[in-house]
Amino acid sequence: MKTPIPTTQPKERAFLVGVDLNQEDDLLSLEDSLNELSLLADTAGLDVVGQATQNIRAPNPKTFIGPGKVEEVKALVEEVQADIIVFDEELSGRHLRELNQYLGNKYASSTGQH
Repeated sequence: MKTPIPTTQPKERAFLVGVDLNQEDDLLSLEDSLNELSLLADTAGLDVVGQATQNIRAPNPKTFIGPGKVEEVKALVEEVQADIIVFDEELSGRHLRELNQYLGNKYASSTGQH
């Protein structure tokens, strides 16, 4: 008996990062923002395999999240074997470059949803 050949591509594994900037004009709570981001990821054909959050007063100029959180995200992404990292905040080009460097060229994305 032959093994069937899969006809669909496996879903990319996504790791979500939620950031609370403690701003009064936030439309969504951090939890709601991550729930919405998870739904968007699913709609985009991604399989959400984990998430991390951080509360910060202001974005880190290099990596948006703090250096300790970058290390935590790196370890978690490796643990769950994520293919893509999706942030719930808009990231600058510098943030994306630095995160890609620290996270081993994992793709760091942003949505601007929060």
